[in-house]
Amino acid sequence: IKEAKERKAKAAASKTNAGAVARGDRLAKERPDLADRVRKGELKPTEAHRQMKRDAVADKVSELPTDQYRIIYADPPWKYGDKRDGHTTGAEDHYPTLSISELCALPVKDMAATDAVLFLWVTSPMLEDAFSIIKAWGFQYKTSFVWDKIKHNMGHYNSVRHEFLLVCTRGSCTPDNSTLFDSVQSIERTEHSMKPERFREIIDTLYVHGKKIELFRRGTVLPGWDAWGNETHE
Repeated sequence: IKEAKERKAKAAASKTNAGAVARGDRLAKERPDLADRVRKGELKPTEAHRQMKRDAVADKVSELPTDQYRIIYADPPWKYGDKRDGHTTGAEDHYPTLSISELCALPVKDMAATDAVLFLWVTSPMLEDAFSIIKAWGFQYKTSFVWDKIKHNMGHYNSVRHEFLLVCTRGSCTPDNSTLFDSVQSIERTEHSMKPERFREIIDTLYVHGKKIELFRRGTVLPGWDAWGNETHE
């Protein structure tokens, strides 16, 4: 309570809000070097926080598992080129993003078993770029699922309500189960970037055997899966 009151007082004094004060306190504690640059006027607070997140991702890359996996499920933090008033918008406001070259450079190819399957999330604007990543990671595109989000979201050319889950293989990795799921799954979207657990259930049904990992997992590591990501926790 005392800490909350102090932040409220700081916010009033600096004509900002308690959330901004909390972020500033975190920056000063975790990255005093960036906080110092903000004080000197070299960086804006939002730019400093994004840099802190990007550096955290870079640190995480060195922690990628060295095991080999038959099933790889990935939801990359795509870097978009959208800008408003000189500032990046969209995904950058929620989590640190990676460029296509940075994603291609991830050693996923070394993590994949000789016979493996990759389930890769991609939005329509990044669809063409996704194939560079698929190739760099050592896979070949086979088919896709479409997530119909039901709710619409504004785009540059249309009102976007879908996302793709590309299915790619390396070697021979047809499903263990012959169940055929509908390629279009209609599930209402919730918070930004969160994917429905229904798709994991589909993967678990189709692929019963082999080690599984989710890359860029947000939240708790689920039973039967390994996970890696900047927002992953036990």
